Amino acid sequence: MEKSVATMHQKVINHIHDDIALLILSKLPVKSLKRFRCVCKSWTLLFENTHFMSIYRNNLIARNQVDHEGTSYLLQHAMIDDHKYKTSLHFLSSERSEKMVKLDYLPSFQKDNQDVEILSSRSINGILCICIYGFNEKTLALWNPATEEFKIIPPSDIESEPYWYFGPLIHGFGYDHVQNDYKVIRRATFDELTYHDCKRLGLEFRDVPWQDISYEPVWEIYSFRNNSWSKFYFDFPLMEIPYNPYEIVRFYRDGMCHWWYKSEDHLFETSLMSFDVSNGLFITTPMPKDNDDVLDLNWIKRHLVTLINEYIVLISYRGEMTTFHISILSEIGVKESWTKFFNVGPLSCVARPIRGGKNGDIFFIKNDEELACFDLGTMMIEELGVKLSVKGQLCEMVIYKQNLLPI
Repeated sequence: MEKSVATMHQKVINHIHDDIALLILSKLPVKSLKRFRCVCKSWTLLFENTHFMSIYRNNLIARNQVDHEGTSYLLQHAMIDDHKYKTSLHFLSSERSEKMVKLDYLPSFQKDNQDVEILSSRSINGILCICIYGFNEKTLALWNPATEEFKIIPPSDIESEPYWYFGPLIHGFGYDHVQNDYKVIRRATFDELTYHDCKRLGLEFRDVPWQDISYEPVWEIYSFRNNSWSKFYFDFPLMEIPYNPYEIVRFYRDGMCHWWYKSEDHLFETSLMSFDVSNGLFITTPMPKDNDDVLDLNWIKRHLVTLINEYIVLISYRGEMTTFHISILSEIGVKESWTKFFNVGPLSCVARPIRGGKNGDIFFIKNDEELACFDLGTMMIEELGVKLSVKGQLCEMVIYKQNLLPI
């Protein structure tokens, strides 16, 4: 009798009711949920269970985003004026436009006929990486808007070479927590000087040692701690994807700089490239492809954002269609960890996404060039009362967290 009672008690202890088990699973990170699908057949089908996925999506959106506490946004909008880009910055203390304030550039670093572009998708310890554009020159700097402090990043040695046109592409601005160091990573390309370029630089065309000049691209990384650039070698043909002129896909998250690339040898092979700022390692994550996308990749537009509790999110949409497919990456380096979680739409008024926000919000540009916010929880669009010029060529939302510490 005692043995029978003990056996029954053991069964009760070892059994968890299905409802309780699903409730626990609905609160797991995406990576853990995918891993536990192998436990039993019913768990294997969790992603096909509409009731469970509805609960899981709600928990995913509602989960507290510690890193977003106290954050605000900088709206960067570029316009063409007299054949030149002019950028305006607006500070949004929340998603609501009544708290939007135009941010004047600091006169201490902006001169006449110069413009400023924010190169980072988010601030790091309150610091932004910016590029100051002047006549035939570009200057990089680190800037803390809260303290009005900035530090000019010096040019590298290869920039001072007179025999080529230097064309750097900034791929990332990040923080090395091991060395307590801010770093900028870029890929520099070079073009031959024309006869007129030589004249402008005061060079004699016939005296340039063309046969001794290499035009191979070079990777460089800047260390704020050392205040210097250094070369490093990465044997992989990378190419930024110009899906459209409205977006520059690069962002920083969890010690890594991320951007996407396509192989120069394989036109339709696209991947997420991640660079670990601390150990200098690259990780490649192939992009997902839907079965109906394979023969029509040229018409598929994609936008990478950080969204929903700091997950990397891919928003895909086809040409002029207004339905957006939102996939979440649960593990960097693993193609199979991309999971489609949301189908949003049809949204007849939306032109393109620009940024993920707090608690599942997505910022969109509408067809009438107004800024709007879409709430994944309520599936509702809220207009923010921000009218962008029809001439606008670039609109970006930068996540900003104020920090009064010096650079």
